[in-house]
Amino acid sequence: MKRIFRYTNISLLLAATLALGAVSGFAQDPAPAAPANADCADTAGQTALYAKITELFPIKTMEALKERIATGKSYLEKYGSCGEATKQSADYLTANIPKWETRYKDETAAGEKKALETRFNSALTAKNWDEVYAAGRDLLNKYPNEAAYKDIIFVLGTVGYDEQFGATKNAKYNEDTLRYAKQAIADMDAGRTFPKYGVGPAFLYGTKDKAYGWMNLVAGYITQIGKKDKPGALPYLYKASQANSETAKNPIPYELIGHYYFEELDKLTTEIKALAADQKDTDTPEIAKAKVDVIKAKVALSNGLAERAMDAFARAHTLGVAADYKKAMKTNVENAYKLRFAKVEGLDAWIASTVAKPFVNPTTPVLPVSDPEPKTTTTSGSIGTSMGVPSGTGIGNVSGNNMGAPSGTGIGGVTPTARPVAMPIAKPVAKPVAKPVAKRVVAARRVKP
Repeated sequence: MKRIFRYTNISLLLAATLALGAVSGFAQDPAPAAPANADCADTAGQTALYAKITELFPIKTMEALKERIATGKSYLEKYGSCGEATKQSADYLTANIPKWETRYKDETAAGEKKALETRFNSALTAKNWDEVYAAGRDLLNKYPNEAAYKDIIFVLGTVGYDEQFGATKNAKYNEDTLRYAKQAIADMDAGRTFPKYGVGPAFLYGTKDKAYGWMNLVAGYITQIGKKDKPGALPYLYKASQANSETAKNPIPYELIGHYYFEELDKLTTEIKALAADQKDTDTPEIAKAKVDVIKAKVALSNGLAERAMDAFARAHTLGVAADYKKAMKTNVENAYKLRFAKVEGLDAWIASTVAKPFVNPTTPVLPVSDPEPKTTTTSGSIGTSMGVPSGTGIGNVSGNNMGAPSGTGIGGVTPTARPVAMPIAKPVAKPVAKPVAKRVVAARRVKP
């Protein structure tokens, strides 16, 4: 009986266990097996795709490299998880595709840079200034730290000067040229250095001092001639005259400064004439004296302006080469000299002594120059032939030459000097030899090396 009971208990336990298993199975079916990757069975496709990568490998073009990268990514996408069958190929592609992408990016960038450089050089050789500015601007903006391209700023800071200075008086590039010339000046003032200070031979300055002088002359010339801003040109022209550069021996800065003084002197002469005409016989002694004092002050200032103009034109005359240019500049000196001293005697000696002295900074105030008044017993009179030597208490009409119409052809009559053909920026050239060139009105910017 005991044995039978024991088996019965086992049967009940087994039945309970089976029932529990049935409930568990009903509550949670086992997860179905993941379906196999259909591509993994495509051994022919695997072989063909990898063979395409192998075929592209020896081809060195950028298009082949781009296709190799795309084909490799496609292989990994289809067969990268197919296990041992594709593991070796997948591992190789996983490791190398990033390297290929880096190479493609670098070589594409290098190709773009080379193409832009070729565009600039071709435009420079052809004197296609629109393209020179477009390509040069891109090179400077995209590669600001590329030493080989830094010198381009001197090309862009010169072209407009040559065009404005030349026979056609082309002002198209004035704004761009002025902007880059000023930027070059600011960079040099800040201590920035450049490999060659220009691009040779046509735009090669060679040293910082020479480049600094020329960039200031360019800025001053375009500001005065192109933008008609004589006062704004003065700081640049003066720096050009003081630089350790050919520009210090070039008559242009001095001539342009002289024209500024002539314009100011002409304005002042007109004022003095108007003040003199306003004198009336009916003026009381007090009013008459007040008017005379104002006129004397204006005359003293005109004396100072006349001396500054004489100084500037004397240097232009001395540094000029062409006979007609020298004559025109000397005539300007003579006109101012007559206005100042009411004579022409002693002019040559005055020129010789003046040019031996330092040139006065034109941005500094002009100091009035009053001559001693001659003794007189007359209570009325006139200035006579010189505003600088008033006499009596009455001021008559000013006599002498009006500074608004100086002799000479002026800047407008420039005859350009032929310039050398521009060469690509990568080609090293010898520094240009600086020497004066004969010109009808003003000296050339520089000469062919």
